[in-house]
Formats: sequence, structure tokens, C-alpha cells
Amino acid sequence: MRARRRRQRKSQSLTFAEYVSKYPDQSSQVWIARDELMVRTVNRVFPEFLKALSENVFPYFCTLANTGYNFDLIVCAPGGSQYEVLTEDGGLKQALSNWAQKFNAESEWLMDQAVCTLSDWQRVPEWREELRWSSSFTGRPLGATGETFEFKFVRWETEGQTWSKYAELLRAEFEIELMKYEEKTRQIAESCGLVRAQRKYSPVNLDWFVLYQFAGRSTTDIAKDLAKNGTQSINKADPASTVLKGIKAAQELVGWARLRESHRLSTRKIGWR
Repeated sequence: MRARRRRQRKSQSLTFAEYVSKYPDQSSQVWIARDELMVRTVNRVFPEFLKALSENVFPYFCTLANTGYNFDLIVCAPGGSQYEVLTEDGGLKQALSNWAQKFNAESEWLMDQAVCTLSDWQRVPEWREELRWSSSFTGRPLGATGETFEFKFVRWETEGQTWSKYAELLRAEFEIELMKYEEKTRQIAESCGLVRAQRKYSPVNLDWFVLYQFAGRSTTDIAKDLAKNGTQSINKADPASTVLKGIKAAQELVGWARLRESHRLSTRKIGWR
């Protein structure tokens, strides 16, 4: 059972969609991956990231809220950046910026979701205790890109052929028409700028991304922890390179613009969780 769970952790399905937008912020796959990163991975691998948001930023949110500042207009806004439209008054916007900079997390979507998370924490104090991150994926409307599939076939002449023969001819013709429909619909989807969704991903890559990007760990240190704790089997010839490849795969998966510079190492020390 343990071996089976390990295999499942190495490769899991991310989305059931066949196509997604090529633009990260419009891709349902990217937003699902971001939820995997922030809602599940961060709290398990590096909770200090969210603890700092709670301890160093949330008090500014409460102070500003107590002045009557209407966060609902920001959090519930249909478009735009929640972070950018924050007032400069009260120190909240600067505190958020300092938090993101400290953890190499200066990404617009993450800071926007941080604002939503702070709002959730104020409404439901238990969520703050749990360090629950606000989910960013609400389910985008799915449009039928292709035309309606229609299929017609000649009637069964009961006095001219057996049912088995008729069914054989019908199924053959159906498969031909179905393949034509698939090809045509794929052409339509790709002409609209959609790209094939990634069917599988490795959750451990998100772990490594958190450790490297937010916790400030080097790829060498991450590889050493893995080898020491036997958490994952990686290429012994060049373990740091294996970890870096996984980090870059996670970077692409969540649409992260730029990894931190490798020399910007933090003194934060955490163990593998």
C-alpha cells in the first residue's frame, strides 16, 4: 500500500480538461495548480510563510477594517488586482509588499489572493488559526468550442441484410465521422489559441518549489534532506539538478514568472515535512 501511495504521489491528474488557455491567468489548469500550491502544499511544507502573513500583516488589515474601509468592494470585484487598488493608508499595502518580498513571493496573483485570505480570516477566525489560504479557483465557465455532433446513417433494410452486418457498417461509418469531428474541433480550439492541457504532474515538484522559492533553500540542501530522510529517490549522480528540473516544472505549472536568484539564500532553516 505504501508503494502504491508513493507512485500516486509521483504522478497525478491535474485537470479533466482537454484544452486550456495558453495565457496563465486565463487557464483553469494554472489556477487549479495554484490552489494545489497554496491551499495544500505551502501549509504542509512551509507553514512559516502563512504564519508570517497572519502575524505581520493581518493586524494591519484589522486596523484598516476597523476604520470602516470597505474591503468587500475589493475582494468581490469582478476584475482587476485586489492588491493594486488597496489604499496606501494604514500600512496594510506596505506590510503585504514587505511580506511578499521577504519570501520571494512578489507575484500579482499571489498577493491578490493574500488580500482575499486576510478577508476570510477576519470573517472566520478559525480559518486564521488553520492558516487556510483562500481558494483562487471558483470554476470558470466552460464553452463548447466545437459544433454540435450529429450523425445519421441509412436505415436498416431488414429484408436485405442481417442486423449484425448493418451494425458493422454503421459502427464503421460512425468511427469515421467521429474522427472527423474530433479533428475539426481540435482545429477550432487551437485556432482560438487554446493548448493541450497537461494530463499529469508530480506533486513533489510543488514541494520543492515551495522550499526553494519561499523558504529560500538551495537545491543542494533540498536534495540532501531528501537523501537523508529517504523521502524520494532521485538521481544520485546529480541530485541538485534533478531538484532544479522539478522546481522549473512546478514554475511552469503555476505560471510563476521568475524564480528567485540562487544567491538570494535565506537563513531560514526548516526540515522536510
